[in-house]
Amino acid sequence: MVDDKMSNRLPSIQMSEPLGRQLVFTAKAMRESFEDAMAAAGGSLGTWVVLSAISSETGFINQSALAGKVRLEGATITHHIDRLEQLGLVRRQADPNDRRARNLELTPEGKKLHATLMTAAKDFEKGALAGLSVKQCADLGAMLERIRANLER
Repeated sequence: MVDDKMSNRLPSIQMSEPLGRQLVFTAKAMRESFEDAMAAAGGSLGTWVVLSAISSETGFINQSALAGKVRLEGATITHHIDRLEQLGLVRRQADPNDRRARNLELTPEGKKLHATLMTAAKDFEKGALAGLSVKQCADLGAMLERIRANLER
């Protein structure tokens, strides 16, 4: 929520559609296209999210930390991890410091698929941002971060 002092300084924006609607429909189109790109590369959005989060860790990450990192509920993350473990992409190991916790790591097959999905994600991003300058891309990222921060207050 923007305070009254801020709202007086906001520029008058003349848009044919409210910003919220534009963002929602752009996000929907991005998600659908990204899911298609991940599927074409042999994965899915859920697979991408989990493999990326695990691969960004040095060493192991436990399941509850992973759920927080990717902003998924415990049951949902468990479903994803179970599926990825059955596919041989992740491995669970008992945490030596907490026998109730299970640490996660990528298997060699998981690392290989993650690399393939990363390439597909970068190619997707290039296509989505085609026609924008480097500065416009940086500005877009900063603006989206600011909007998200405003909404999370």
